[in-house]
Amino acid sequence: MNENSSNMIVSSTPRATNSVVGDEKPAPTIIEIEQPQTLSRNPFKRRKQRKEQAQKAKDEEIPDPREPKLKRLDHWTIYKMFGVSNWFLIFLGCIGAAGAGVIPLCFQFVLGDLINSIAKYYNEPDKLRGDINWMAGQFAIIALAATIANTMMQFFLSWASERIGTNLKEGYFNALTAQEMAFFDIKKVGTLTIALSEDVAKIQETYTMKFATFIQQFTQFIVGIILAFISSYQMSLVMLSTSPLMVVSVGVLSQLIKVFTKKTNEANEHSAAIATEVISCMRTVRSMAGEEKEQQRFKTDLKMVNFYGLFKALAQGSTFGGVSFILWGTVALAFWYGGGLTVDKVITVGDMFKVFGLMLMGVLGLSQAFTFFPDLTKSRMSQETLLKVIKRQPEIPFKGGKTLNKIEGNISIRNVDFIYPSRPNIVVLKNFSLDIKPGQAVALVGPSGSGKSTIVGLVERFYTPKSGQIFIDGVDIAELDPMWLHRNIGIVTQEPVLFATTIKENIAYAVGLENITMQQIEEAAKAANCHNFIMDLPEGYNTMLGEKGVSLSGGQKQRIAIARALLQNPSVLLLDEATSALDTESEALVQAALDHLMKGRTTICIAHRLATVKNSDVICVLAKGVLVEKGKHEELLQIENGVYRKLAEKQMAFGAVSGMDKSASKMDLEVVMDVIEE
Repeated sequence: MNENSSNMIVSSTPRATNSVVGDEKPAPTIIEIEQPQTLSRNPFKRRKQRKEQAQKAKDEEIPDPREPKLKRLDHWTIYKMFGVSNWFLIFLGCIGAAGAGVIPLCFQFVLGDLINSIAKYYNEPDKLRGDINWMAGQFAIIALAATIANTMMQFFLSWASERIGTNLKEGYFNALTAQEMAFFDIKKVGTLTIALSEDVAKIQETYTMKFATFIQQFTQFIVGIILAFISSYQMSLVMLSTSPLMVVSVGVLSQLIKVFTKKTNEANEHSAAIATEVISCMRTVRSMAGEEKEQQRFKTDLKMVNFYGLFKALAQGSTFGGVSFILWGTVALAFWYGGGLTVDKVITVGDMFKVFGLMLMGVLGLSQAFTFFPDLTKSRMSQETLLKVIKRQPEIPFKGGKTLNKIEGNISIRNVDFIYPSRPNIVVLKNFSLDIKPGQAVALVGPSGSGKSTIVGLVERFYTPKSGQIFIDGVDIAELDPMWLHRNIGIVTQEPVLFATTIKENIAYAVGLENITMQQIEEAAKAANCHNFIMDLPEGYNTMLGEKGVSLSGGQKQRIAIARALLQNPSVLLLDEATSALDTESEALVQAALDHLMKGRTTICIAHRLATVKNSDVICVLAKGVLVEKGKHEELLQIENGVYRKLAEKQMAFGAVSGMDKSASKMDLEVVMDVIEE
């Protein structure tokens, strides 16, 4: 084996030849697999590689043609979502924050007066005792005010924060679930869902606690400067001269700390993603003896955490060291100059301590206040992320439109062209037309990419055709209420989706537990051949399923999905390869349940194997978005050199019609594709 053998997959899938059955052994197909780029061990090179990967991913993103162009005033949409009552809570919290900013200054001011009293009445104990008692009362009042102010700030803002987060999440989620399916085809699920946690958290924190902290620190700066100048403008000016240096140094170094903290967090998240991937795929890692390889990959990635952690530590050390130098330098300058003013009788000792404390707290407050603006910028970016979904008008609304008294099941697809937004250069359906009578079972056969599942999606109105129309009982589905339409169309797919809740809630999902009885749920389960295995479970119908029904087998999940469709009692049924991923025993049970479900309903069935579709009323053979053959099983077999006939002959050679092994199903697609290309 050559050195590149690990980058290839060898497939022995048979390919169609001119003869129906050949004696030659099929040549293996070599499929090149693009390997992920190995990250350099050099932290600087690794950072560059990740930037290149991120840029490549961004370049490959498919633009959303309906994404709104945001304006400055659009941010008011977010502010309105806060709610008037929450803005009032923020206002009350900010009053408390302003009070909390003034409290330390009042303490410093009274402390200065106390020092003056001690200096003035040092030899007069009675007068000194009177002043001390008076000032002790002032300190008690300050303590009470501090309690009230901090309680107001924390209570009102914490309450407002949670309420705002709830409003934003509800509004965003409602807008998200109202989008058409094409939107989800071009967006990454992780990008959409992370906004519910991270972006919402940034917004609610910025406009509550961080905004209140800004009010607190800025109030402390303004009031502190005013009180200091009242006490001694000369000393205040001298101390104020060092404030720009303090503000700039703290602001710059704080930003550096934030940058490296972000980088460290990103590195930690990346290593955590590796750990999550490895643990979730542990069976594969173990089967390929990849433990040491993954351990080394994780260890190499952790080096980035240490790399950025070093710079974060340097920034933090520089911040505290620089602030300490400026702070104590200002102290030395203040005492040198203030001491001179005291000696010259320009100010008292108490005034010197007043100015010193007031100016120091004021300047520190200003430096801390400036850190709010980068947070505000990040918050506005998060607002834009939410607004791109909230302000987006879906191409297909999720509700609203006409409803019919009853769907008879007459479906007419006329001259439909369709292109997926995620694949704008590929025409999936070309001038496609098909009429389906009420109660008919129509099978769609063809290779992957021929448009079978697309037809199902269009009938469900998940997508809008580029041109052409689809009618149900003579009414264009574009005029019908999508929610009403979906309630009258049942669908069972190859990979049934179950929710992480109880079995009975999954079965009753389409109609709601409040609208159905337990007896009806059990009857649907019995008809779908899943009642017995449900009753064998410890909690029966109250058994909690894992995420996506992971605790059940494929056949069990499929039968629960069929029970769900039975309970929905749809007029039209769509089956998208509902049995193709099952073993023989499960398939028999599922097929029996499907036969019960199909009775009296217009059914569109997608399948690859002829044994599944040969009893359909009409079989449609598709290739490259075009309907190439149509008729009953026996009629299509009579077409000389027909696609369906060649497929049947090939499958019969492998025992397909009489119970072909599941492994041959992929071969069917290759046969059809080769025949069409001929």
